[in-house]
Amino acid sequence: MKETLTEMMIAMMPAMLPMVWAGAIILGVGLIVLVLNNPRPTLTFSGIVILILGIFFVAAQFMGQWLSMTPAINFGDPTKFEFILVPFWQIGAADIIAGIFLLVARKWV
Repeated sequence: MKETLTEMMIAMMPAMLPMVWAGAIILGVGLIVLVLNNPRPTLTFSGIVILILGIFFVAAQFMGQWLSMTPAINFGDPTKFEFILVPFWQIGAADIIAGIFLLVARKWV
C-alpha cells in the first residue's frame, strides 16, 4: 500500500509546480476583478478554487510526511544548483488564507 502511494506521489510531483502557478494566476484574477463593478461570481469561484488548492497542498504535505518523504517545491534553478525548497504546507496555508480573503471580500463589495 505504501509503495503504491509513494509511486503516485512521485508521479504527481511534476504537476505540483504548475498547480502553484495556476493558483497564483487565479488569485491574481480574483484580486483584479475585486476592483470591478460586479465581481461576486468571480470572487466566489476564485476563492473556492484557491481554498480547495490550499487544502490539497496541506493534505499532500501530511501524506508525504506519512510516507516518510519531505514534499517541497523547488523555486530555484537546479541547473545552477540553486535550491529554494518551500514545503507544501506553506503553499497550502498561503492558498487557504488567500481563498478565505477572497470569499470574505466578496461580501464587502
